[in-house]
Amino acid sequence: MNHSDFVRKYSFDNPLQRLVMLRILMGGSMDGEGERVIDHQVLYEFCCCSKQAMFKAIKALERAGFLKVRKIGALDTGLAVRVEPARGYTITPVQEFL
Repeated sequence: MNHSDFVRKYSFDNPLQRLVMLRILMGGSMDGEGERVIDHQVLYEFCCCSKQAMFKAIKALERAGFLKVRKIGALDTGLAVRVEPARGYTITPVQEFL
C-alpha cells in the first residue's frame, strides 16, 4: 500500500487525525511522497476545528510516527503585516502499509 492508502485506510485514534492527514496529503501529489508546506490557518479551517485541537491532533500523529513536522518560522517585517508561520509535513506511514 502507498501513502494515500495509509491515510484512507488506517484506523487513527479519532476523525480529526484523519482529516489532518487528508489535508496534508492533498497538499501535494497524491503519491504522498515528499514534504508539504501548509499554513496553520489552512489546516484548521479545513478541519473545522480550533487551533488547539488541530495542534493536539498533529502532535499525537507526530508522536505515533505518522508525521514528520518541520517548523518554518514566522516572518516579522516590523510593519503591521506579519506573515504567519507554516510547517512542512511529511507523511510517514507504518511499515505494514508500505
